[in-house]
Amino acid sequence: MPQIIKENKLYQCFVCDAGINDDNISYHKQVNMPFCNDCKGSDREQEKVKELLEGLADGFVCGCI
Repeated sequence: MPQIIKENKLYQCFVCDAGINDDNISYHKQVNMPFCNDCKGSDREQEKVKELLEGLADGFVCGCI
């Protein structure tokens, strides 16, 4: 199994697709995706979360019942 070197980690903001190369990555609590400090609390972030949550279950039926 390959080792992950911390210095080479690069995350991508789910709002603006910018690369995040930081030790303190922030994850959105609702969608559990990383976001950059520029997008934190912005209207664009809220729109993207709404878009992701609306399309979450489109075309899927839960088979756990």
